Amino acid sequence: MAPVNISPKTLLRHFHKFLDNPPKPQQPKSHKVVYLKIDGTYFKRWGCALVYKAGKEIIFWDFVLRENHFVYSFNLIQLAKRGYIIKGVTSDRHGSLVSALKSTLPIDTPHQHCLVHLQRFCQSFLTKKPKTEAGKQLLELVLFLNKINGHYQKNIWLKWFERLEKRHTDLIKERTYFKNQEGRITWWYTHRNLRRVFRTIRKSINNLFLYLDHPELPKDTNGLEGEFSHLKTKLNIHRGMKRERKENFVKWYFYVKSIKGDG
Repeated sequence: MAPVNISPKTLLRHFHKFLDNPPKPQQPKSHKVVYLKIDGTYFKRWGCALVYKAGKEIIFWDFVLRENHFVYSFNLIQLAKRGYIIKGVTSDRHGSLVSALKSTLPIDTPHQHCLVHLQRFCQSFLTKKPKTEAGKQLLELVLFLNKINGHYQKNIWLKWFERLEKRHTDLIKERTYFKNQEGRITWWYTHRNLRRVFRTIRKSINNLFLYLDHPELPKDTNGLEGEFSHLKTKLNIHRGMKRERKENFVKWYFYVKSIKGDG
């Protein structure tokens, strides 16, 4: 068969027909029980894609300016209207999502803190080579977090964390004082990053090991981050597109992933 010569303008015209008419998530054939992975990714300052994944299937997505209680609540309500029965959620526990889940789902719905997100957050503040002994020990404990696969290991981990926090209480509370030219004294915590990591783990501790009691509940949102990276690589090829078409490109990307069933 002889090759067909099509001009770039003609190709763009055909592509734009799709980009100007974004698809919507598919409707399930019947009610479906799901344990969701929820994550979002920002595209510089022009928007955020929120993605909802059940098992290996991307079942819903939205493109918004930024994460907030309203958009998460709206999406969760839309999922319920489509027949999805949400039995558990795994996420980075963004504050707006936490509040939206509390207002839309039963109070006892487990909400697992993504262990990979937590590890990455802690390591960003502790760095790969902490200067203090407390930081080194805490980083070692954090890196082991994702390897826990039973209650016995969980209990040992919790005891080590409690012991480490207690042993370094004075260091965590240590303050640095400074007197300015006006004679006013200000202060800050000397080891702010170390303190922040301890406090973050302490705040999240009731949501770290829910997957042990709910076998179908994922312990992290792995898979979605890979999709985000792949999407941004694809989108970067089309830097010249208008903002609205970029948004629709994102919607088409997740639609294709959803119908392939390998999201």
